[in-house]
Amino acid sequence: KDLINNHLTFTLYNHAAIWPKDDTKWPKGMRVNGHLLLNSAKMSKSDGNFLTLTDAVEKFSADGMRLCLADAGDSIEDANFVESTADAGILRLFTFIEWVKEMLETKSTLRKGAARTFNDQVFLSELNLKTQQT
Repeated sequence: KDLINNHLTFTLYNHAAIWPKDDTKWPKGMRVNGHLLLNSAKMSKSDGNFLTLTDAVEKFSADGMRLCLADAGDSIEDANFVESTADAGILRLFTFIEWVKEMLETKSTLRKGAARTFNDQVFLSELNLKTQQT
C-alpha cells in the first residue's frame, strides 16, 4: 500500500517520456487496491498460506482466476481471494458454458415469434423494468 503513490507516478512519467507526443498510449485510468489476502489471511510463505499466480492459474484456470479476482474486491481495502469462491466460480462458469452449448444445439426447436403467453408478458415486463432501473 505504501508504494502505490510512487508506482503510479513512475508509470505516468515513463509513459510521458516514452511517448511524449502520443498521449493515446498514456494510461486512461488506474485501479489499485491494498494487499491481496488469501482465504481472509495475509499471504505468508512461512505460514504456508501462499499461492503464486502460476499455481493459481493451474488450479483454477485463467477464467476462474479472473472471476475470483473480480469478486475479491475493488476498493482501496485489501482484496480477499477465497479459494472456495474460485471453485464455485469455475462450476458456475462450466454450467453456463454447458447451458449455452445446449441452447445452441437445440436452437431450431425453440419457439419463435412474438411473445404471446402470460409468462412471456411477465418476462418482458421484468426485462423492461430492469432496463429502466439501470
